[in-house]
Amino acid sequence: MKETRLKILQYITGIGLFFFAGTHLIVSHLSSGEPASWESVSDRAASAGWLTLYLLLLTFGLYHGLHGLRTIILEFSFPNYAVRVLDWALVVIGIAIFGYAAYIPISAF
Repeated sequence: MKETRLKILQYITGIGLFFFAGTHLIVSHLSSGEPASWESVSDRAASAGWLTLYLLLLTFGLYHGLHGLRTIILEFSFPNYAVRVLDWALVVIGIAIFGYAAYIPISAF
């Protein structure tokens, strides 16, 4: 049952990434103006909506990527204790990456 829930979350995060990354690309890169100009970047950094979008994109991307990595690693046969160690290691790595990566847009806000 646990694996089914994790796989369903994998699908949900994939769909979410499609929409969040698509929104980011369309609004940032296809709208008028230069998306990498300081004025454009500072405007997006001061917006609560963009902060929310970036944090959701980060959360969904981390889960999707780390669960995908876990799935690839578990293609090999490992004992149950090794799977638990892998799960906890990925959780710790994910929290560390999230904390570091979330600090940047939050501090700019």
